[in-house]
Amino acid sequence: MLRRTKNKVRRRRAALALLADRPRGRVLDAPCGDGALSRDLHADGWRVCAADIEPMAAGDGPPVVRLDLDEPLPFADGAFDAVVSLEGIEHLLAPARCLAEFCRILRPGGRLVLTTPNVNNVQSRWHYLMGGRFSGFRPLARQALAARGGGEAIKHATLPYLPTIVYVLGRHGVVVEHVDVTMVRTRQWLALPLALPIWLASRRAPAGSLARTLGSFMLLLGRNVIVQGTKAT
Repeated sequence: MLRRTKNKVRRRRAALALLADRPRGRVLDAPCGDGALSRDLHADGWRVCAADIEPMAAGDGPPVVRLDLDEPLPFADGAFDAVVSLEGIEHLLAPARCLAEFCRILRPGGRLVLTTPNVNNVQSRWHYLMGGRFSGFRPLARQALAARGGGEAIKHATLPYLPTIVYVLGRHGVVVEHVDVTMVRTRQWLALPLALPIWLASRRAPAGSLARTLGSFMLLLGRNVIVQGTKAT
């Protein structure tokens, strides 16, 4: 529990840092979860629209509205100066459509920040090699082959493949400027010997390419990916 809380705090701090240089305006935080990021954004001067498919009590933060990110978003084009989505798209059945909607409601020059599980890291690759599933996707892989709807919803439903995320955002006018990880757990450094040959192989890819990024030590060892993009003017 403590480790999970630490990871949430680091994701939140990383997102705030990527918005620190932006003029304060209207921001969508979806899914907002427990509302901690929304409260921080509000305290920092942003006008926050906090939304989640399972809204929690707002407490002393901005009010939270119900929003299903698998559906068209009920906002006008260019309605927000920034959009933040922490650990959301992997829960969706149609994440590409959600990313397109984020791009639509972002004003020209606005900033998008999102995080998602890093299925590219060495640990996740090892899980796939040995068990046919990526890290964080065990419940999806263990469901019955003939499973039908009606049971408990699986939280991680769609693989958040970084090249696809970058491609979809670019198709809808958001240029990705920054890709990083929110943290590298101490024990992940034990995987460095496995990461080294992958890193060496990635050096053959052109500088600045996604292949180079996927082969970086941070992406090979980090827990969660954080992406920053800006909508073209």
